[in-house]
Amino acid sequence: MKIKITAILVLIVSLIWLSANFHWGENISRERTLSQIIYTGLQRWHYSNKNIDDSFSEKAFVEFLNNLDYGKRFLLKTDVDALRKYKNSIDDEFESGNLELMKTAANIMDQRIHYVVSIYPEILSKPFDFTKNESLEFDSKKRDYFSNQEELKDYWRKVLKYYVLVRYIDLVEDNKKDKKSTPAQMEENARQAVSKNFKSIFNRMLQSNQKDSISRFFNSIIQVFDPHSIYFPPVDKETFDMQMSGSFEGIGATLQDENEYVKISSIVPGSPAWRQKKIQPGDYIIKVAQGNDEPVDIIGIRSADAVKLIRGKKGTLVRLTIKKPDGVIVEVPIIRDVIVLEETFAKSAILTDIKSQKKIGYIYLPGFYDDFRTAGGRNSSDDVRKELEKLKAQNVSGVILDLRNNGGGALNDAVRMSGLFISKGPIVQVKNKKEKIDKLDDLNPDITYSGPLVIMVNQLSASASEILSAALQDYNRAIIVGSNTYGKGTVQAMVNLDQFLDSNEDKDMGLGALTITIQQFYRITGSSIQTKGVTPDILLPDRFDSLKIGEKYLDHSLKWNSIPPAQYQKWTSQSLLSPQIVLNSQNRVKSSIAFQAIDDYIKNVKQTRDNTLQSLQFDDAQKQDKQINLEAEKLEKTRRDTTVYSISPTSENSKKDASSLDKIAKEIQDEWFKGIKRDIEIEEAVDVLMDVVNKSTIR
Repeated sequence: MKIKITAILVLIVSLIWLSANFHWGENISRERTLSQIIYTGLQRWHYSNKNIDDSFSEKAFVEFLNNLDYGKRFLLKTDVDALRKYKNSIDDEFESGNLELMKTAANIMDQRIHYVVSIYPEILSKPFDFTKNESLEFDSKKRDYFSNQEELKDYWRKVLKYYVLVRYIDLVEDNKKDKKSTPAQMEENARQAVSKNFKSIFNRMLQSNQKDSISRFFNSIIQVFDPHSIYFPPVDKETFDMQMSGSFEGIGATLQDENEYVKISSIVPGSPAWRQKKIQPGDYIIKVAQGNDEPVDIIGIRSADAVKLIRGKKGTLVRLTIKKPDGVIVEVPIIRDVIVLEETFAKSAILTDIKSQKKIGYIYLPGFYDDFRTAGGRNSSDDVRKELEKLKAQNVSGVILDLRNNGGGALNDAVRMSGLFISKGPIVQVKNKKEKIDKLDDLNPDITYSGPLVIMVNQLSASASEILSAALQDYNRAIIVGSNTYGKGTVQAMVNLDQFLDSNEDKDMGLGALTITIQQFYRITGSSIQTKGVTPDILLPDRFDSLKIGEKYLDHSLKWNSIPPAQYQKWTSQSLLSPQIVLNSQNRVKSSIAFQAIDDYIKNVKQTRDNTLQSLQFDDAQKQDKQINLEAEKLEKTRRDTTVYSISPTSENSKKDASSLDKIAKEIQDEWFKGIKRDIEIEEAVDVLMDVVNKSTIR
């Protein structure tokens, strides 16, 4: 959840005042400068009011170890013991800027990485025995740090054997066509390819270890405050700035770290990744290839380093090897491009019910955007209002607002958009660290749309999406359909740290930026959205149910609580949702082959996720690989074009102008319509809305 720039400026001015006694220009180190600024900012402004003391230090030390050796791949127990002497002094180091833990840890990691670099060529110089019954544990929580170098070496032997096995299985499948290679030749080719990949991986690790040590230290501390406060070093800040401006070249995927994997957390609508339709949030990137070059394995490297490999100039090719949550592995070639801004905005279509010929309006909103930098800049509430006006002109019988995968955005825009569907009244309550509670009201008595309304959500609907859906649910104004939302109930402000430097010489060092959680928001009922999210009125099976997605799964997330309710008048005295409408939906879902397939998929992914022990025996690994692919194919076969409704552009003008659309825009529209037709959840939302319309539930 973002706040307006005016509020951010207030925070910046206050932080400048607080740091007035930091004597810049006295040759103070960059580390000390950062420590003082971040320490002061967190103490003064973070919502949680946590004390940075010895108890806090112990928690930060745990985070630091996790960030230092992601997945327990390098450190020995003796290394951890050597670092443990700092576990109660992180608070003191943070306040003083004397970062001994950071320096000591970076040196230890250098030693361990160099050791693995020295042994991996020898391991890969000899053939592997894939008939031997052994396995590799992927879940680092089920493994301890290594007792000695022998254990470390054996672990890396298994890791390298696994990658060779994966490549070998691919070669065996390819060889079935021409049978030009012997098993020994394929095994040797697999080892050579893995050796080349890991040479590149280890080089990047050694380069990034010292460089990342500062952000690793600070973020280990900041993460204990909450998972949404973060320090961005200068390079990451540049990436953030490009994404915020909407003007950058790449594939349009946001990445995050998860155990040893780089996970896709979101897809930018209209981007090359979005147009591919082959990668989704929750997928893992395991290899990256530039053009026609050999793929480079990226398991075990940080998402920040993965971004550097994936990003590139418009028109260039990058090939991503993707591991789906169910274990299916596919290669996805993507041509990098400038992100198509239009596809980040709201848009609508007409869904015509085949039986009754009644029209349903469908609005897709990928995010709550608001151009704070430009006077009269574009915002999502104005755009949704325009789409609603178009739909009303087409005499639609009801409207579906799709907020699935919508991670939020501008807080004020969520308030304004809620006001499009109700008269004046409170939308959300906000509390700051001083326990001061403010109500954010819709002050406009005008109602843009007063007809039947369904809002679609899922586990990736967060923040502003949760504010809008919660408010309209509390007002009895809309029926919420889908799966439980993310549960992010906090507000952050971003501060550019470079502005605290008062000379050109100082600014050359670059400090980066800091995001701080400053508020928590609540429903008008007084209930927090934090960790619990919004529970839909009608629950649908969702493939994301198989993944641990949501605020409640994040370490150090703020706790749920409640405040007094606001005074408000409901849209109707009774819920729009009758027991019969719920029963109708449940019966449709139970009898739907597609929804049954999703249920099976969820169970299969959960089983795959829980089974973290990977066999290194060829027959077992190949059998598992084939089974995973069969399950994925089964799910895909259930996808079909809907027979419930037809789809068309919003207005007659849109139909007339379709021939003049440029190639990319036409391709995007066709892909969008195709996706709607094959979306079983939209089909169910239409059925729910038609039940409401036919029973005249809404006044």
